[in-house]
Amino acid sequence: MSTSMPAVRPWSARSKDRGEGIIAEWRNNPMQSRLPMHLSPRCGARTRSGSPCRSPAMANGRCRMHGGKSPGAPIGNDHARKHGYCTAEAIEERRELAVLIRSMRGLIEEVDG
Repeated sequence: MSTSMPAVRPWSARSKDRGEGIIAEWRNNPMQSRLPMHLSPRCGARTRSGSPCRSPAMANGRCRMHGGKSPGAPIGNDHARKHGYCTAEAIEERRELAVLIRSMRGLIEEVDG
């Protein structure tokens, strides 16, 4: 067993010539391409780490995951119907009922008192 260091190749043998491999690396990186998909504006949302979202933005400035396309409920959707608690008729009915309850409590106090 030898205690000496193995022969090390000089830096010139390990390094590439100047500019060699840049084109190959550029072709392998899809984000460096000039396709319209890669040149489109990005979503304005922020991740939890604080970095911007890298997904392409839609017309409203957000990507599909951060509030892009949302058509809402379909037309004629019965599940989107209001419950009617805040309609003018329901509010008036509750007011009339409250007045009736107050008058009944006053009548009870007169009878007991």
